[in-house]
Amino acid sequence: MRTLNENTKLILAVAVTAIICIAGTYVAVGGSDGDDSSGTTLSVAGSTTVFPLMGLYQESYEKYTNVTLEVTGNGSGADANAVINGTADVGMLSRDLKQAEIDAGLKSTIIAKDGVAVIVGSGAGVTDLTLEQIAKIFSGDITNWSDVGGTAGTIAVTVRDAESGTRDCFDTVMKAAYSSYAIPDSANEVGGSGAMVATVNGNATAIGYVSLGYLGQLTSGSAVKVEGVDATPANVLNESYQIQRNLILATMGDPSGAVQNFFNWILGPQGQQIAAKKDFVPVGSVTV
Repeated sequence: MRTLNENTKLILAVAVTAIICIAGTYVAVGGSDGDDSSGTTLSVAGSTTVFPLMGLYQESYEKYTNVTLEVTGNGSGADANAVINGTADVGMLSRDLKQAEIDAGLKSTIIAKDGVAVIVGSGAGVTDLTLEQIAKIFSGDITNWSDVGGTAGTIAVTVRDAESGTRDCFDTVMKAAYSSYAIPDSANEVGGSGAMVATVNGNATAIGYVSLGYLGQLTSGSAVKVEGVDATPANVLNESYQIQRNLILATMGDPSGAVQNFFNWILGPQGQQIAAKKDFVPVGSVTV
């Protein structure tokens, strides 16, 4: 039989263990022991590719911390400038930083990797294209689906706006595949990933490109293989799918305080699991 003193010791031990567990949970969510981010508001702006993922981060992170996230999606280029100008704390980019942005003081933290899928309308009649064929289509050098083994019909090319990180990734790969690659003025231009999906869903002869995370929104269109390889997270990870890029968060200088705590959480198990659920490729902690 335990004495009263022994029972008291046991109760105290359980209480101390509970306190340690609670403290550990705070550190795991906040990322820094002893840092109080209560009442902090972080402005996060940028890529329409990263925007839906950041919305899930916001929903989860605000439940367990006293940090408020204000999230807007205006495109990678515009909001790199917003961070430089001090109107946003964090910029979401679906491309690596440009040299001019690095020279201005931006630092990037890679939070996931992504593939850019080539999507076609329901009447295209193709399931696989080479990089060169894709580049020639977007350049206007191939104008009919029958020229690449598809159903006869004029190809309706749709591209993202010039500030888009998705377009930057796509153009970079296409230029390497075809030296004469150039987007004609006649190409239809849309301002976001959602608009790109809607365009291809609504036009049977359309072609466009979109982040893997948006493929679930295709209702009539579909993604084609590129060089015989499906656009999937697994093929991005093993690098067999060639149209891929980093998703980054940009800050002026190295992240610190509440921003660093938030980044630590994103790069931890919970944040990376959320990225995987959105069909992005988890990376763990990778800072460049």
